[in-house]
Amino acid sequence: MPTNSIYSPLSEDEDEVRLITIAPYVPRLLLVECTLETLSLKAFTLEYRNFSSNSKCTGRKRVVEWNHVRNTLHSTTPNNIMLDKHNPDYQDHRFIWGDYAALSYVWGDPADTEAIILNGRKLLVQRNLEVALRSFSSRAEFHSRYRLWVDAICINQNDMEEKSRQIRNMRTVYGDASEVVAWLGEEKDNSSKAFDLIQVFNDARTKGHGQLLEERLREDYEYLGFGCWKALHDLLQRKYWSRLWIIQEVVLGSSSAVVCCGARSVSWRTFCQAIGFLFEYLWTVKDPIFIRESYTGSPNAQVIWETASAHLVFRDLWVLSRNEEDSGYDHLSFGQLLDLGKSGNCQDSKDKVYGLIGMMDPLVATKIIPDYTLSPSKVYAAIAKTFVCTHGNLDAIREGNPWGKMGAPSWAADWTWEGRIRHARVTAWINGPFWRPKGLPPDYTLGLPFRACGRKRMDAYFSDNGWHLTCRGFLVDEVDGLSAREYGYFNWAENTIHQPKSNRNAYGNSEEVIKALYRTLVLDRAAGGVRASQRHAAILTMPSEFVNAAPQFIRLGWTWLSNQGMYYFRWSGWRLANRKMMVLGKYLDEYFSEFIPSDANEFDHTEAYSCNNRTSQGRRFITTMNGYMGWAPDNMFDSDQNQVQPGDKIAILFGCSTPIVVRSQNGYFQVLGEAYIHGLMDGEALAFLESGQCQDQYFTFY
Repeated sequence: MPTNSIYSPLSEDEDEVRLITIAPYVPRLLLVECTLETLSLKAFTLEYRNFSSNSKCTGRKRVVEWNHVRNTLHSTTPNNIMLDKHNPDYQDHRFIWGDYAALSYVWGDPADTEAIILNGRKLLVQRNLEVALRSFSSRAEFHSRYRLWVDAICINQNDMEEKSRQIRNMRTVYGDASEVVAWLGEEKDNSSKAFDLIQVFNDARTKGHGQLLEERLREDYEYLGFGCWKALHDLLQRKYWSRLWIIQEVVLGSSSAVVCCGARSVSWRTFCQAIGFLFEYLWTVKDPIFIRESYTGSPNAQVIWETASAHLVFRDLWVLSRNEEDSGYDHLSFGQLLDLGKSGNCQDSKDKVYGLIGMMDPLVATKIIPDYTLSPSKVYAAIAKTFVCTHGNLDAIREGNPWGKMGAPSWAADWTWEGRIRHARVTAWINGPFWRPKGLPPDYTLGLPFRACGRKRMDAYFSDNGWHLTCRGFLVDEVDGLSAREYGYFNWAENTIHQPKSNRNAYGNSEEVIKALYRTLVLDRAAGGVRASQRHAAILTMPSEFVNAAPQFIRLGWTWLSNQGMYYFRWSGWRLANRKMMVLGKYLDEYFSEFIPSDANEFDHTEAYSCNNRTSQGRRFITTMNGYMGWAPDNMFDSDQNQVQPGDKIAILFGCSTPIVVRSQNGYFQVLGEAYIHGLMDGEALAFLESGQCQDQYFTFY
């Protein structure tokens, strides 16, 4: 890292930042030369100051609007100077000193370094950064009035106070940058073929040839050539996509971001649209093609397409980028931030929070002061408390449990907990041909919310040290039967079933029990967040094994479901492991049929299957002592001891939208996580409070 003598303090009043320029065309045998300067983000040109004063936009939307206005102005007489921001004579920079882009990249191994020259001094930087700077130098980029912001150089990494201030300033640095350059690394592993395939996807998308391309590929796996699919897979496996900090960096860049790999580049919008096209039309056909390309010449090769990065781009980054550019007002919930934190790696576990400040509601973000002297547990408790106090409800504690490794109180989510499953929420986009986003990112509209506490407002306070949360509510039930727990993502252990002891039935006759079951199996929410209906009884006629399901799907002409062979394992594994669990007087298996009715509706079965897929992830089917059925947390990557157990209580807490599973411990309570209890999700339990069957109390959680 740079030494302290390079730096002088930055003026917050002038919005000062440090930016670098890069000497052009540096020969391979010489060190890359950079110049570091301190400049003000308030030093606007007269043209940009006038534009800003009349614009109703802020942040990324204002930058996009400015570029659009200037490009339109020059559209009648375009020339290279007018269009090239790197040209010294470019006229449309926003600041009197020029303009800047911000770099998004992976730091890499701290021990793997290369030297550069910074302000005349030799400086060691991590190799990936040196490769990026050299690549920019070779193309004469960032050598004049168009500068570059690079965190490792432009922040004094040895000054913790400055680092804390700059982390809070990331929304400004990346959100106001003229461009964000997403540097994936040097060209390798046929990365150029991956960029070619991205272009093919976008051409097909533009022409509306999605289904036609899918048909051609099923007829001929090499229709687009050989090796490009593995190249795309490998591009998405680069370490860049697993770095936590890139999330807010590319999102704040949105349509002004550019994805670069070696000498190849593509706009962020084009990249996202290509990945969206892959999801919409080619998601199942990609697997046999990838297997074929991986096996050729490498009989022991990995043959499973690792999808985490593709999901990150499609389900998260694209959605957030569109929101950032459209308005920026649709802020993420506490749970959605946790999901993003789970998707990325960082060297300091406190950065799970600090690395996402730019994605938070400003009402929350302005209250967070990064402090690297605190323990992770204190940081996690502080952010949960901030959400509770800012929004005036207890929904943040739905994410808590005592199973994290950082020692946070149970009501405060541990941002490093491995058991958090990213696509299990009722807002999660569901797969299937009927919900293709048609060239747009998925819609995560919350839809109909749960209201387990009715209109009861939060009554809560925190201890002086911020470690205990005391809140008002009441106990309504307790866990009785438990389905097989999941070991990892692929296996269920039948021997972990806890058969219920209670014979009670909260639903009445068999027809109502069946209705409660199929609604519970989809968490009572269908596509778009609407309440489930009779249509979703289709889940009860989904065969338990694909070998029996596939011929029926084919006979009915259900193409998408008939291609689910590599994904059906979750439904099959859960069904088979729990077939002997007793549910309100019958084996669970007795509620299902192995035969799809001849007049069945493809839409209904696809929707029920897809909704159940998100429901069953990270959840364990339960029955209660009072005869309800539902779901409780499944700690799927931990021991049998660190689980919800029979006898754990179900609490309704005032100001919390779902029931919470709690455990009594020596006069205090632990939060075990949110529960879905069918029949108690919309304030019905308040009747028990009013009738005297339940008594309200104060719970103190630690």
